[in-house]
Amino acid sequence: MPMYQIQHTIPLTASQKHAIARSITSLHSTTFVTPSLFVNVVFQHLKTSDDGPNYFLAGEPTSASHGPNRILALVRSSPGRTKATFDDLAVKIENAWYDAIGDSHDKQAKKMHFIAFYPMIAVRENGVAIPDAGNEGTWLKENMPYFKSQAYEHDDEEFKKMIEEVYHRDDLKALLS
Repeated sequence: MPMYQIQHTIPLTASQKHAIARSITSLHSTTFVTPSLFVNVVFQHLKTSDDGPNYFLAGEPTSASHGPNRILALVRSSPGRTKATFDDLAVKIENAWYDAIGDSHDKQAKKMHFIAFYPMIAVRENGVAIPDAGNEGTWLKENMPYFKSQAYEHDDEEFKKMIEEVYHRDDLKALLS
């Protein structure tokens, strides 16, 4: 459902990317009661290329070794998903960024410039239309036969993990009641 694009100017190790992706997945899926399978995270290294810099700030090229880093998140919105909720989530994601980066870069290079959330209108993911925010329970119940079919008839490991998560996480299990 959500798509988090981490645009970074510092090189990240595989373990740093993994830590950031796991943190974002956990934070988003528990804040908005979403199965982890539907939380997408992609990394894009914004480095200077042969034709010059790829990041400009205030109309001027910005050194790839000195930030800025940013996270853009395409998310479902609704009146129940308030600005305060997204502000709180952004703080937690920013903290996860700094925890994962640690002391591997100087302060200026690892600085998180901004985290932005913007709404999606409609998305089809993994064979189903995503639910309107706030209708996850109905969506999960209606699509569970399809998810089980993908998991067990089509031997899809990701759907098997999702079904296991649904039955082990109290917040997701409550959506099926």
